[in-house]
Parts: sequence; structure tokens; C-alpha cells
Amino acid sequence: MPAGPVTRIVADLRTLPRQFWLLAAGILVYLVGVDLSYPYETLYLNGQLDVSMTAVGLILGVTLFATLPMQVIGGALCDKVGRRPVLVVAMLGSMTLYIGLGLTRDLGVIIALFAFEAAFGWAQFITASNAMIADLAPPARRAEAFSVSRVALNAGTMIGPLLALPLLALDPSLRLNFLASGVVCGTVLVMALVLLRETRPPAVHAASIAITFRGYGRVLRDRRMVAFCLVALLPLYGFGQIWVTLPVMLADLHAVSATRWSVALTVYGFFVVVMQYPVIRALRDRDHMLLLSLACAAQGLGMGLAAFVPWPWTLACVVSISVGVVLLIPITSTVVSRLAPAELRGRYMGAWTLVYMGGYALGPLLGGWALDALGGREAYVAIAAAGLLGAALFPLLRGWTRAGTEGAGEREALEALGD
Repeated sequence: MPAGPVTRIVADLRTLPRQFWLLAAGILVYLVGVDLSYPYETLYLNGQLDVSMTAVGLILGVTLFATLPMQVIGGALCDKVGRRPVLVVAMLGSMTLYIGLGLTRDLGVIIALFAFEAAFGWAQFITASNAMIADLAPPARRAEAFSVSRVALNAGTMIGPLLALPLLALDPSLRLNFLASGVVCGTVLVMALVLLRETRPPAVHAASIAITFRGYGRVLRDRRMVAFCLVALLPLYGFGQIWVTLPVMLADLHAVSATRWSVALTVYGFFVVVMQYPVIRALRDRDHMLLLSLACAAQGLGMGLAAFVPWPWTLACVVSISVGVVLLIPITSTVVSRLAPAELRGRYMGAWTLVYMGGYALGPLLGGWALDALGGREAYVAIAAAGLLGAALFPLLRGWTRAGTEGAGEREALEALGD
């Protein structure tokens, strides 16, 4: 009797190595900790510290841009020192931010904390975890592996705001949320130290000793990578608004409270978790540039329409945004992993993280100013336009971004890490 679809999915998932599942568990716990606080940071700065949205955008955007060079260093260190040490540093960076926010209301200290986390926290986690996933999953399974990691990430995005609700009720100042985030990030630090093993293939270690930071020259000369990254900035600009300007715009135009925003985040997380793996599994062999075009359109239109429809119809826009994110993040990471030679994988992922965080930083930097100077509707029409432009440009890259160079030694490394 032929196996059913659920049985086949479970059988396929079981072929991914144990270390991959430990990493996925760490991603889940980390995002629970982050999303106990992250969705409320702009509300905290704007509502409780009385910082204008233009200033909020400058604080978040400038600190992200100023620390982008650290992503170059992080990518090189992933190849030279290993993925696991960079992951540990990332946990320390996030812990420092949230414990610090729980202990101070001094704006100067808070700005320094944001800058420290931008340099050593989430962005380094992206680089190291993406490189680990590419190490652990065979090329044909990477889109699925990245989608599973996104399921874990978005499950955390859904669970975090739910756990935040009782903490908000106990302490509306958000201090309890911030301290709880620091504790949960510390749990992931222990997981990284005790459970996770280094995944860098031996051949990559030998090559990285020779090329050090010069490997980035090869990344910059890769015209396929550069073109792909430039187009990807368009949807990333919208993606960077979701947790930064979107809650403020919804509060201003549609009186969406922090509690309703938590509901919207839960809906977003639920749909992403439910759709992520089945959608990517079903579409993994489709043209990635066409899938990214669809992602840009779904995200851009969802963001743009959110400025015009009242609550609770806003939730339909959230579902559209979630469709875009389901496709955008794992497919972009998969494309970069295919473009990257194995010996430069950390650098390619570091360069991608730089682009990812750079586009993400444009969200608060330009979006905060746009909210104050143009108004919520006008600012979000611009986001929709950027998404639609990305939808038009990605198909032009078809055929150019298909093939990367897979380095030697991956099969042996996968076998060693599979138990």
C-alpha cells in the first residue's frame, strides 16, 4: 500500500540529521525569547520614552547601518573559526540588549545597547545558523531545510507574543518582558555550548586559513550574487517595516492597541508556521525567481492595503504578508547557498546577512521618517510600490542565478554530522 502524503513528509524530515533538528530547536527557543520583547520595542520608545517616530527610525536604522561591517567579519569568522563560536557570540549580544533594556530607561544607554546587539546579536545568528543549515542539508534539500528553520522561527514569533500578554498585564512598562527575553536567550546559549557541534566541513577549514578576508573579493566579483542582492533590497525594505513602523501606523490610523497587535502577530505566526514547510516542499522545484516575484507581490500588497482597511480586516493583510514571507526568506537563503562555493559559504552568508540587515535597516530609517513626514497611507503606498517593482525585476534574473559551485568534502561532513 503506497504511503500517504503525511507519511512521506515525516519520512523525508527524518532524513535530516540530528544536529539540524537541535539547531531548529535552538532557533525556536531563541525566537520565543526575542518576540517576548521585539514587537513592542518601537511602542516602548515611542509611547513610553516619548521618542518621535523619526528619531526611532534613526536610532534603529543608523545603529543597524553603522554595525553592518560586523556582518562581513562574522561571515569570515564562520569560515575561519567556526559557525558555533559565532552563534555563541550572537546569544551574548541578544542577552545584553534585553537585560539592559530591563534595567535602564536612559536613552543614551538604550541606543548603545541597540548598537551592540546589531553588531553581535541577531545578524550574527542569521549568518552562523544559515551556514550551519547549508552545511547540514544536501543541496537538493536546502530549500526544505531553510523552510523548516523558518517554521521554527515563526513558531517562536507566534508563541513569544502570546507569552508576552500576561507579562504586559503584570507590568505594562515592558520591564518584565525584557528581562524574560534575556533569560530565554541565555537558555539558547547553554544549548549552543552543550548540544550543538561544529558543522564546518574540514575542507572549508583548510581553505579558509589561506583566503581569510580576501574571499570577499570573490563575492563582490560574482555578478549573479550582486544583482540578486540589489533586487532583494526591494522586498527587504517592506519586510523591515513589519515589526517597526507597522504597529505604529496601525495604532495611528486604525486604533490598533498593543493587545490587538499581539493578536495580529499571532495570526501572522500561525499562518507562516502552517504554510511554511508544505508550501516550500510543494514548490521546491519551481523557478525560484518566479516564487520570489510572487513573494514580493504578496508582501507589498498586504503592507500597502493595511494602511487603508480597518480592524479586523487588517488581519487579511497580515495573511497576505505572511504568504510573502513564507516564500521570501527561505528561497533567498537557498539561492545564496547555491551561488556560494563551499569554501566561501560563510562569507556569502555574511554578505547576504549584510544585505538582509541593510534592507531591513531601511525600514526604520526611511519608514520612520516617512510616517512623520508623509503620513501612514503615503508611506505604505511606497512600500507596496517597492514590492511590486521587486516582483517585476526578479523574473529578469531567471537562469542567471541557478547554479553555484558545491565544494568538496560536503558528503563526508554530512555523514559525520548525521548521527
